[in-house]
Amino acid sequence: MGAPPDPGQAFFYGRFVQAAYTMFRQPQGGDPLRPDPAGIPDGFELGAWIHMSDFILTRKEPEFYGIVCRKIDDPDRRIVAIRGTEGAIEWIDDAAALPTPFRQVPDAGRVASGFDKIYSSLKVVRRKLAEDRAAEAAAPGQQPPDTFGGSFADQLDQLATSRELARHVRQSLAEPRRARPMVVTGHSLGAALATLFVMENDKKKKFDITTSCTFASPRVGNKEFARMFNQLPINSWRFVNKLDVVPKLPPDIPVLLDYDHVDTAYEFKSSSFAKNSLVCWHAMETYLHELNSTYPLRPECNL
Repeated sequence: MGAPPDPGQAFFYGRFVQAAYTMFRQPQGGDPLRPDPAGIPDGFELGAWIHMSDFILTRKEPEFYGIVCRKIDDPDRRIVAIRGTEGAIEWIDDAAALPTPFRQVPDAGRVASGFDKIYSSLKVVRRKLAEDRAAEAAAPGQQPPDTFGGSFADQLDQLATSRELARHVRQSLAEPRRARPMVVTGHSLGAALATLFVMENDKKKKFDITTSCTFASPRVGNKEFARMFNQLPINSWRFVNKLDVVPKLPPDIPVLLDYDHVDTAYEFKSSSFAKNSLVCWHAMETYLHELNSTYPLRPECNL
């Protein structure tokens, strides 16, 4: 699928996922659902937060899980990054239930029912930027809402449209949408959700996704889902630590659970530079260190 993995570009995209982790972990002096930007690479700014219901499916309260960033000098160019869970990885027990049709694209094979349920909980929350404040000053009481309706792709489309109207690069909803280059990236559970978004977007054509770059992704769907995903005209890079447990889940059991990975795998083993443990095998920092050896591991993972 597309161009082969570019470690330098992948490292750059992975830093957005790490920024989401940094924002989640920072001292919560303000609103934990809308943390201040932290760790976002130069040249980009935070445009929205991504919330979702937690991986324990009986819990309904939202948590901050990801970011929508845009290039400052090219605001139609975006990167969507979704973090994984913190701590233990027992979420996979909830997420990896029986395969079910992906409700946003029912004809795209089957996906783990937990991933489908979690994906349906995603919410996009607008962060007020300069053009929003200018539009609000020009037309008090007519500013766009902070949250949107519909699926994840629908919400991102509404966010992008509101930005275009505020910047006066699009005059009305009747105009065709502008080109919207986008990269989608995620780690662990976030990688699974990123993969589902790419599939939904292919059906709805809201954005021009050029690259899907995931780290430590579990198997998201069955072989039919993977086959259809692999036909998409994008760069698809899936980075895998061979020692990591999560990419081995859900299991591929013929007939019962025919889960399969999407392309294209870029595999490595962390044993030469990181301690052997479930946490160190799976940590986002381990994946970033593999791509750029100057990036620090977690302290507890140093050999």
